[in-house]
Amino acid sequence: MKADDASIPTRTDLIWRRASVASEYHASRKGIPFADAHFAVMHQLLDAAGITVRNLLDLGAGDGIATTVVAERQPVERAVLVDFSPPMMDLARERFAPPNVGPAAQFVVGDFRASDWHAEVAAAGPYDAVVSRFAIHHIPDEDKRALYGAVLGWLAPGGLFVNIEHVASASDLYHQAHEQLMIHGIMAAQGDEADAEQVAATYRARQDSGANILAPVEVQLAWLRELGFGDVDCAFKAFELAVFAGRRPSS
Repeated sequence: MKADDASIPTRTDLIWRRASVASEYHASRKGIPFADAHFAVMHQLLDAAGITVRNLLDLGAGDGIATTVVAERQPVERAVLVDFSPPMMDLARERFAPPNVGPAAQFVVGDFRASDWHAEVAAAGPYDAVVSRFAIHHIPDEDKRALYGAVLGWLAPGGLFVNIEHVASASDLYHQAHEQLMIHGIMAAQGDEADAEQVAATYRARQDSGANILAPVEVQLAWLRELGFGDVDCAFKAFELAVFAGRRPSS
């Protein structure tokens, strides 16, 4: 069933379709704590799994940063990048347009709340790895679980799904600690001239703050196991920033 934006009055993630928000994405990414560690964990998981990634699926690809990072260490020949934001897809197309070096890239505009794009993704599979970075938390829990089920079907036997994700805190204590972590990260990215009060006010008033529909990492791990993924675990977690993964069984 195709999602109809007009029929979902409470939907807040459509902000990511705004060109102004997309244009700020690169700058805001610099303030995310442990961003390099997230990718390092992803690489370690792929290496430990013994996977050679030639065909890659990037869900919620944004400007294509995750695909670029995977291709730095893996011989990616083809990457399918999915995002529901045309401005974000434009940024990704710029990243992989000649003469830039990178895998052959296919771009799919797809809304995670719908399935009308699934056939195009399936036709380009199966995939040695599926990655996602800070994207799936924008959709309701039932849609998250359904998408994870689709991912399992798109993976080649033995293929790995790695999700770098914003997850729910166990209590307000941990949410407040996460907020402080994010504010400190933004201040570090801005340098010595950063004003703590201004950064905090800007962070709390950010345009995308209402777009999050967070689920605890333990719940999402349970979904993966129930769906049939193996080797399911959370490999990294710092408050609301997590890297978790699951693998399609080889047989």
